[in-house]
Amino acid sequence: MKSGLPISMALIGLCCLGFAATAETASAADRTGALRQTLSAQEARLGRTNPALLPALDKLAQERWRDGDLAEAVVLRRRALGIAVHAFGNGSPRAAEAMIALAQAHIDRRQYLDAEPLLIIAATVLEGGTEPASPALADAFAGLARIAAAHGSAEAGANWAERAIEAAKSRPQRSSKPLLALAAVRASEERFADSEQLVREALARDRERFSPDGLAVARDLSQLGNLYLRQKRYAEALPLLQQAAAIDQQALGPAHPFIADDFYDFGLALDGLKRPDQAGKSLAFAVKLLGSGSEKDSLRLAYAERELARVLRAAGKDEAAKPAAEGSKRILDKIEDEERDRERQI
Repeated sequence: MKSGLPISMALIGLCCLGFAATAETASAADRTGALRQTLSAQEARLGRTNPALLPALDKLAQERWRDGDLAEAVVLRRRALGIAVHAFGNGSPRAAEAMIALAQAHIDRRQYLDAEPLLIIAATVLEGGTEPASPALADAFAGLARIAAAHGSAEAGANWAERAIEAAKSRPQRSSKPLLALAAVRASEERFADSEQLVREALARDRERFSPDGLAVARDLSQLGNLYLRQKRYAEALPLLQQAAAIDQQALGPAHPFIADDFYDFGLALDGLKRPDQAGKSLAFAVKLLGSGSEKDSLRLAYAERELARVLRAAGKDEAAKPAAEGSKRILDKIEDEERDRERQI
């Protein structure tokens, strides 16, 4: 496996990343255009609610996700769920699997309040069915474990993760998601050694099951790097984050939020290593990427701007920090207002 770009090369390449990705962007646009044409032709022939559209919607959602338009991926997954419910019923395994796919799209955008009820309903449907358990059941439990960990509910997260691991045992090729979910829970409990062991087991499994340069491996490396960041093991975190970024830049669209996450993580590691100028550049690039795509009003961008403002202020650049600080506050206030409105509706 490639070791990833040296951090100096990664930072030098910030300005030319978009140029280098021009050919790949064009081919991605061609693939998306072809998938849209296929879907449109099927809609004209079969109608907009025919379940035969589901494979085409799935392929298009995957392509838009890979391109970095996570918002459109959510829209497509939501439409697929509507078709599955209409065709098979809201208590059907097909509908439950569509709920899980939509929930995962929400999780990728860190929209946990939208994902959680979908996963609970889907898990209830799949557990209560008369047919053999769907492989997606383990993914539903793993998603719930991730959400619980994000909310600071370690006990609930561990319970969901253990159920995910048990559900995955019946699968011929077991997913690493349950292990990673339990690792996230253990990290939230500051049981770092246990978390590291779980991530390393997932990493070994994914390297064997997928390409060593596959996206699943990138996510494992990123989680392990973030685990080291939490322990202030910055020098150990950096090469892992570089490897994850190298994979992401090969496999994903140039403005994908996961690439922004990579540079956000670089920024934290570099700041921990007392390299404030490079940390600021890395965080600024993460902000730029997120601001140019579907995540421009997201929690992801708010956190990146907040960290950038902190690093700039620590370097004595108070004026330069103001736009990032104000942008972060604007987004966080907006999200808080939206969540308050949602609670009123409930």
